[in-house]
Amino acid sequence: MSAGTQPPYGRTGPHPVALSPRAQREAQQGLSLCLTWLDMPLREALRDVDRRLFAAAEASRNHLEQQACFESRLIVEREGPAFRNRFAAHLSDRFRRLGDVQEAKPGSANTEHLTLSLVDPEEQEQADALASMAARAEARSASSLFELGFRLAVLAGTAPLEGEALPAGPRALAAALEAAVAPMPLSNPHRLLLFQAVDTHVLGHGDAFYGALNEHYRTRGILPGFRVYPNVRIAASPTAERRGKAAEASGEPASGTAPATTEGHIGVLEGLRALLASRIEAGRGAGFSPGRLASDDELQTALLALQGHVSDVADAAQREIRSAQALRDELIHQLNLGRPAGSPPAELTLEQNDTVELTAMLFQSLGQQIAATSPGHAVLGGLQWPMLRAAVNDRGFFDQAEHPARQLLDTVGEAAQHWLDPAEGEPDAALVDRLERLVVEASHAQVIDPTWRADIEQQIALLSRKAHVAERRQIEAMEGRDRLERARQRATEIMNEHMVRGAAPRGVLRILLERTWADVLALHILRGGETGEAFLYCLGVTDQLLGRRPIVDPQKLRQDVERGLEHLGMHAAEAAQVAAGVFEPPGEQHDEGLTPTDIALRLKQRPRLGEGTAHGEPVAPVQPTPLDPAAQAIYDGFGSLRFGTWFEFVRPEGGVTLRKLAWFSPGTGRCLFVNQRGSRSEDIDLTRLARLIASGEAREWKEQRMSIVDRAWRAVARNLRRENARERMAGHA
Repeated sequence: MSAGTQPPYGRTGPHPVALSPRAQREAQQGLSLCLTWLDMPLREALRDVDRRLFAAAEASRNHLEQQACFESRLIVEREGPAFRNRFAAHLSDRFRRLGDVQEAKPGSANTEHLTLSLVDPEEQEQADALASMAARAEARSASSLFELGFRLAVLAGTAPLEGEALPAGPRALAAALEAAVAPMPLSNPHRLLLFQAVDTHVLGHGDAFYGALNEHYRTRGILPGFRVYPNVRIAASPTAERRGKAAEASGEPASGTAPATTEGHIGVLEGLRALLASRIEAGRGAGFSPGRLASDDELQTALLALQGHVSDVADAAQREIRSAQALRDELIHQLNLGRPAGSPPAELTLEQNDTVELTAMLFQSLGQQIAATSPGHAVLGGLQWPMLRAAVNDRGFFDQAEHPARQLLDTVGEAAQHWLDPAEGEPDAALVDRLERLVVEASHAQVIDPTWRADIEQQIALLSRKAHVAERRQIEAMEGRDRLERARQRATEIMNEHMVRGAAPRGVLRILLERTWADVLALHILRGGETGEAFLYCLGVTDQLLGRRPIVDPQKLRQDVERGLEHLGMHAAEAAQVAAGVFEPPGEQHDEGLTPTDIALRLKQRPRLGEGTAHGEPVAPVQPTPLDPAAQAIYDGFGSLRFGTWFEFVRPEGGVTLRKLAWFSPGTGRCLFVNQRGSRSEDIDLTRLARLIASGEAREWKEQRMSIVDRAWRAVARNLRRENARERMAGHA
């Protein structure tokens, strides 16, 4: 056969051969990984477009441009799901035609050159934008694309794939974007905005995407040793070599060659495996003789079967977080079901065993961060098999924070920690129901669906809005009570000052001035302040009642008193009776059944301003707590304290409780603490808070930027190091 002729068979020959079953399976798994990985960035790109269009509408002064922006926002919101479906369908078609070569029709090139037509500037601009996006992505991820092209070529049985032949390459993604956006009636500038958003959120993270795809195929045994660049061999110094030999002779790992696992990189799988290997090294000595090692396909089949059993457990309380030994026993039992008699039992490989061990440790660490009575424990127990399957299928579960399964687990953990703790109130029924449905859906799914996480985040966002509304209501109520209390204090001070200067009144008039009329003054202070016209007029009425000013018109003064009492909510007839008790001598009162004593008793029994309302019982005045010098210094620093600061309180029975200082008043010393759900917690004042901080029973809590999964990994690594240190100390002893 000459060099210029094509082979008669193969994917590129005139008689193409279909992909092998394994190649089809690997291509399908690669497609599933692509769709899973790309779904969330595409959603974020659509949200980014919505934000950009809204910003453009705000910045524009042309109402037509604003209307066009809002119409485009509606289009993006309405057709977002269809856009993602078209994008996924285009990629699916590319993977289905893996390795196919599009043959040019005879004479098509000549016809193309002979046909001339005008170029649409908008189409040309869009084509240039897509080509530029693909070119930049190819330049950023050149080495990863080179590896991926060789690995997919192994599946397709063709030459290394590149450019448009690469199913998930930048050009394929650009073509999928073009096909997905084509039916959307967007203007050219807004279509370019969508291109820019996809470039930022999808192609901009292409290196991590292609790295995850390469890692997936590498763990599946497709060119596992292939590297674009050769590994550089660094010669060890004689001192390090001697140290390594000495350590090898003593049976201890050399300090210079042990994998470094720092606190900042505890999520690296190799570092955790090294710590795990150090802990269980004794179990893998000469006495460890496994039977037939399970293949990856057998392990996936067993995990899928065990994963499906989760939905059979009707009672959520029976779904508990399993230990590593329990996971291993169930997995080996499933692997050996139907084993022919006399054949060796299947065992896990060392890497598979490490994955099971680390996954169990991760879930146990997550369970320790969640309340023991929380429904979140049952949810985590139901997700343990699907997450183990995801970890076995893709090593990126341990290393990559953006891995879909890890992000889903992180969202579920945060939801269980913050919104399902029974100590903070009744768990939200809708969220519990959604998490239970997640367990059922995950038990039947082949891959982790990013929409699950989006649904849970939407439910959490709704709960956050409810908590914010509840918190605002509590703050407004506390602010109202605080203003009322300060107004009543000021009105009492003013009334006492005026009563001291003049002749002290007696009987009904004294009770009226000290209680009811002081509330009238407080009401006018609340409404218009001490400089308001209504307050100054009411103060003049007070001076006339005290005899400090002459009474020009007694009838008008009586009407002013009745009107002031009616402002407090007193009925007109009752206000007239009180005024009669003040202005009429006892013998001249028309209502013979109502004596001054009765009127005085009625005024004393009447609730003060703000009491006896829907807010409940009157708030007791703040009783300051005695402070030592340390607590006094803390109290003096509260002037710079901001609303919304979180505090950590030590519980009497052990453990800590987080509370948010939503509001406080330096004038009255009152505080408002709320929990995560916006509900009001126990009442303490600023002096009590200063005392608790000084004694170590409370401290300011800084928000942890580390996710709950990362905190769990940190705890796993810390426990492994602690166990290794104890074993080394026991060995030396």
